[in-house]
Amino acid sequence: MRLHLYLTIWFFLFLSSAFGGDCLPGTTGVVWSIDEVAGLASQKFSCEDLAQVIALASAESGFKPFCVSANNVSGTANYSEDSGLWQMNDLRKNLEFEYGTGGGQDERNPQAHRCGLNPECSLDYIYRIWKLDGGFSSKRWHAYQTNNYYAALDLAHQFIKDHPEYLKQCHMRK
Repeated sequence: MRLHLYLTIWFFLFLSSAFGGDCLPGTTGVVWSIDEVAGLASQKFSCEDLAQVIALASAESGFKPFCVSANNVSGTANYSEDSGLWQMNDLRKNLEFEYGTGGGQDERNPQAHRCGLNPECSLDYIYRIWKLDGGFSSKRWHAYQTNNYYAALDLAHQFIKDHPEYLKQCHMRK
């Protein structure tokens, strides 16, 4: 039974690493394991929310911390990029980064892009936004509550159940 579960998790991770997160060519790089994402996420999030954070990283990027995805066509007014495990958008006014003198949605934010590609910075960012919003929402993360998210959520719950060491770490945070 346990072998079947781990084969299912491996197959899911293979699919998410092969197809999850529509990364621009040359930005896929390394694919993290569910262990690495759980270890990072448990540094900030409570045990009750840990599976959601893991599932969101899977659905958004396929566990690819250096994934960069394009929104719209490069060079157009609405072009932006999403970066990292949780696909931080570099045009969002709500990023809580300083933009300089330009308007909120009309210029790219290189600081947000750099943060998105740094897993620890990206985790700090999503935690701040999660607290500000009172949870995750599809208005900020398009993969939230999609079929990919729910498939990953089921596997994340099972993974956490089978790996209580992450529960010890996340209980120490709250």
